[in-house]
Amino acid sequence: MNIIELNNVNKFYTRSQNPIKKLGAAVFGPERSADRFCALSDICFSAEPGECVGIIGRNGSGKSTLLRILAGISAADSGSVKINGTVSAMLEPGIGFNPEYSGMKNIYLSGALNGFDRNEIKSGAPKIMEFAEIPREFQNMPIKTYSSGMLMRLGFSVMLWQDSDIILADEALGVGDIRFRAKCYQKFESLKEQGKTIIFVTHDPDAVRRFCTRAVWLDRGRVRGDGDVARVTSEYMEFCVQPSEGADAREPQSVNRYGTAPGSITDIKAAAAAEVGGRCEIEISVNAPENADLGRAGVAVSIKDRYGLDLCVFRTEKPLKRGENKIRFEFENRLAPGEYAIAVGFENRGTNPISYYEYIEGAAEFKSTTPVGAEIFGLVSLPSDITIN
Repeated sequence: MNIIELNNVNKFYTRSQNPIKKLGAAVFGPERSADRFCALSDICFSAEPGECVGIIGRNGSGKSTLLRILAGISAADSGSVKINGTVSAMLEPGIGFNPEYSGMKNIYLSGALNGFDRNEIKSGAPKIMEFAEIPREFQNMPIKTYSSGMLMRLGFSVMLWQDSDIILADEALGVGDIRFRAKCYQKFESLKEQGKTIIFVTHDPDAVRRFCTRAVWLDRGRVRGDGDVARVTSEYMEFCVQPSEGADAREPQSVNRYGTAPGSITDIKAAAAAEVGGRCEIEISVNAPENADLGRAGVAVSIKDRYGLDLCVFRTEKPLKRGENKIRFEFENRLAPGEYAIAVGFENRGTNPISYYEYIEGAAEFKSTTPVGAEIFGLVSLPSDITIN
C-alpha cells in the first residue's frame, strides 16, 4: 500500500493584492477568481514506504507548494490527498519555532506539539543540540539571535529526531557547511535503511542522483517527468540548458541526447575496460556544422558514476575545424574498480551557461578493473610518495 497518494490535486492562488478580491477568493475559493494563479495542476503522485523521492524543478514550478500540501500546512483546492503515516517536515528556516523562545525551549515546544512526553523530550534535547552543532552559549538564547545556518541545522535536527514515517525537506541537503552536509547524507542513508519515506525538494540534480531512488520533475505546476533518476534528471538538465528540437533524436543505448545540431557527434569509440593504473583511450568523431562558432566550440568527455555525477572531465583546448574532426582523449585510469558511464558534449562555450551543439549522456560504458594481486580502496587510486622516518 502506498504511504502517500495524491490524485488530480489542484492548488490555486490569487495574484491580486486588492482586499476585496482577496476576500472573494477566501470566501468562494481562488479557483473561481479571474485573477487566479494555478500553482499545481492535476498532480497525480504516490510513494511507497521506504522510497526516497527527489523533486526537482525551477523556481515557481510548484515544488514547495506540493510539500506544504503533503505536510498539511496547505490544503488542496481539489483532488484527494492520502497520507498513511506520521509526517515530519522542514520547509523553511525556523518554521514552527517561536523566535522569542530559546533553542532549547523550541525543542520542548516542537516535541510537545508532536505528542512526545516531557521525559522523552528531555532525553532527546541534548542529542538534537549535539547533532545541530549549536554552541552551548546559544542553546538558551532566543533563536532570533541565531544565524540562518544555526536555525537551519536546529530545524533539520528536530525533524530527524521526531522519527516519523515520512520526512519532507525543502533543500535539506544544502544545510550547513560541507562537513555538516556529509553528516546529513549519512543520516539520510540510515533513515532509508530503516524504511523511512523521504521526499525532498532541491535545485541540485547531482544531489538527486547521489541520494534518491526516484525523481519527479515539476514544471509550471505539472509533473513533466517521474521515474528513473538518471533519465529524469538528464531531461531536466537538458531543459534548463537549452530546450532543443533534437531532444528526441537519441540512440538506444544513451540515457539522453540533445542539442541544436543533432548528429554532429558521428562516432564514439571507447575501451570497454581498463585496469586501475592502465591507459584509456576515447575517440570522438565530430562533424562541425556551418553555423558552429569554431572559435568557441570544443569537445568534452565526462566519466560519471552510477548516480550520474561527474568524476572527471576532459576538454579540448585547441580549435576545431569545419567538417569532420577526430579527437582522441588518452588518460591513466585511476578510478576505483566498478562500472562507469561516459558522456560526450560538443560544446558552444560562447554562451553562459555553456550550451551544446550536441550532448550524449550514457554514450558508452566503461569498466575499471583491479590488477591481479592488488587491493584498491576508496573512490580513486592516486599515485603518491610516502616516506617513513
